[in-house]
Amino acid sequence: MPSPTVLVLGTFLYLLNVFGWVAQRFLNAGLLGQILLGVIYGSPLAGWLDPSWEEAFVAVGYVGLLIVVFEAGIHSTISHLTALLPLSLCIALTGVLLPIGLSFILQPLAGFSYLHCFAAGSALASTSLGTTLAVVSPAALGFDLRRTRLGTALISSAVIDDVIAFVLAKILGVIGNNPGASGSVLGGEIGRTIGVTVGIGAVSLLAAKYALKPLYRAIRRRKHLWEEAAWGGERFLLFGMFLLWLGLIAGTGYAGTSPLFGAYLAGLVVAFISEEDDKPDHSIKLPSRFPRAPTIDLSNLGTTNLSRAITLPETTSMPPSTKPAPFLTAGTRDDTAEATPKVHLQTSFDGYIAQPLFRLLLPIFFGSIGYCIPFVPLWRGEVIWRGVIYAVLMILAKVGCGLWLFVWTKSWACWRGAVVLGLAMVARGEIGLLISQIAYTTSTPLLPDDQFLIVTWAIVLCTIAGPVAVGIVVKRWGKTILAGSWD
Repeated sequence: MPSPTVLVLGTFLYLLNVFGWVAQRFLNAGLLGQILLGVIYGSPLAGWLDPSWEEAFVAVGYVGLLIVVFEAGIHSTISHLTALLPLSLCIALTGVLLPIGLSFILQPLAGFSYLHCFAAGSALASTSLGTTLAVVSPAALGFDLRRTRLGTALISSAVIDDVIAFVLAKILGVIGNNPGASGSVLGGEIGRTIGVTVGIGAVSLLAAKYALKPLYRAIRRRKHLWEEAAWGGERFLLFGMFLLWLGLIAGTGYAGTSPLFGAYLAGLVVAFISEEDDKPDHSIKLPSRFPRAPTIDLSNLGTTNLSRAITLPETTSMPPSTKPAPFLTAGTRDDTAEATPKVHLQTSFDGYIAQPLFRLLLPIFFGSIGYCIPFVPLWRGEVIWRGVIYAVLMILAKVGCGLWLFVWTKSWACWRGAVVLGLAMVARGEIGLLISQIAYTTSTPLLPDDQFLIVTWAIVLCTIAGPVAVGIVVKRWGKTILAGSWD
């Protein structure tokens, strides 16, 4: 490999973490620094990264996104998830329908046709799951919001948004590439995706309850046979999780729904079958040097080179040990736990995967988002002011999702949680960029040049505003965001 290539790749990978640290330090959103570095190194500005490397980083980063979504499922509380499913559906549907409805203001504002307004709204309808996961990471908040009712409602709503976004992307692809497509064709695409999603979810949960959980209990009872073996211990459990993760991602992808849904479902299965394990305490804030970066994305919808989105970097240093120790999201070494080590599914993931994920894969993912942004063409007067107005509308549309907490709790005491939930839904990231690119590149473009740039402005500004706003309110309120008994 030529020296210039080594220099570019080496500095890019190193500076991803440096830019992430600086952005986290001053903006409470480390992913923004990594996206900026992607803009600088990639084709939008300097063009130092060869196109083949850009494509490779998109693929590697997407793997990181799928692992982060899997981790979110592992840390979920199953009882909260089942109890809050109706609330999550209401939040998700509001977060999709409001942006699409408000997008029709583009018809008088920028001369969009009604079909183009729908395409723009579809791109801004989804929430970046990666960003959402970054927002609720223990390193960002100082406690594990993912295991609370508020965090569960937020993450599950973002996952539902992702599935809906997958459906919308397919609809746009059919309309743009087949302008005369009948309603039955569109209905078939929608019905197939929904049916596959529900079917795979139901089969997976039944298999978890009646097959995987009994199997895991049997394995735990016979841990003397594998726990101390050279091939056993955490490596053995990690291999089992890998097979489950890979199987559900492949199954959902080939069946026609979002692979991110498969990754999250795999995490939920792990959380369900291991809920009797002793869980590490995530309530203590550890000194974090590096925030962990955000992530997420829609997958192979026919567009290469479009990266996925956002999850906040978590930071902790690996405990000194010859063997990876459980990843303590709080930040200190647990000497008691080391004295009596417990090998569980969650600690196996944390011990082997957490560090490379948050130091390498996620920064690459966020960096790849940067060079998918058409940076230079954005800077035109008419495009800028229209994009800013549209971004404000799209921010308000997602913030409105938080109003459902007042309906659910029948109390105004949860207003801080409602603000956090609404702001955490704002970022669009990679999913928005993917859908807008699909609408832009169909044989009959659903977003012509200027309209595509206006939508891109809204996506970029929402992706900046969401994490920054959440960082500000969490820094100001801390754990009081759980006021109103939403703990």
